[in-house]
Amino acid sequence: MDLKKNIVLYADMLECKRRNQPIYYEDEHALCIQDTYNQMLYCASDNKKSAKRMVEAMPESFSMIVAHDMYTDQYIKERFHIACTLECYHTMYIGKEKPVVILPEGYTMRLLDEHYLPEVMSLYSMEDCNDEAYLRPCLEDGMAGVFQDDILCGFMGVHEKSSMGILEIKPEYRRQGLAIALIHQIVGMQMNRGRIPYGEIVKDNIASIKLQEKAGLVVSKELTYWYFP
Repeated sequence: MDLKKNIVLYADMLECKRRNQPIYYEDEHALCIQDTYNQMLYCASDNKKSAKRMVEAMPESFSMIVAHDMYTDQYIKERFHIACTLECYHTMYIGKEKPVVILPEGYTMRLLDEHYLPEVMSLYSMEDCNDEAYLRPCLEDGMAGVFQDDILCGFMGVHEKSSMGILEIKPEYRRQGLAIALIHQIVGMQMNRGRIPYGEIVKDNIASIKLQEKAGLVVSKELTYWYFP
């Protein structure tokens, strides 16, 4: 399957292929690949016939399935008895040069160490990902923080070595360009590591979509569909 026909929608699958992750099914019209780090299955198909064969070839063990179309929906429900419960857009920086990080006067940027883990946990608003077991590896992978003097004003990282996210700005420091600076910092870090700089936004999070666009990232027109076992 030619994933490069829509690099923003298939950014997660392209990242898996870049890292030579195991492929469970592939033909001209469909692909199923698994990220061995987080055990997520990523799948895409452009017709129902290939979708059916692909779902039949999926492994029994996975943390979740991310589908890039709805051709698979019927077959995922039938085989695994799970339904789509989350829909997301992809966002991606497609420039060849790293974006310039611009901070307002009086602010600095630096990587966070484990000393800041309790503060990150107390500030991060996404409950499903807000525990030490999840956030410590993200911090160790490289999490950027914006500071005013020694005060942590906001931070951003990468989910499970793949998608950019974990973005949080303290309310009193918002609307100063700190979020965009953090996005540009993490984009640059991902590019330095040879990773594809992409992220995921829940469908109804209009504020995040506008922020990503303001930062110069491209938002996919199509949705991805998430299935949790």
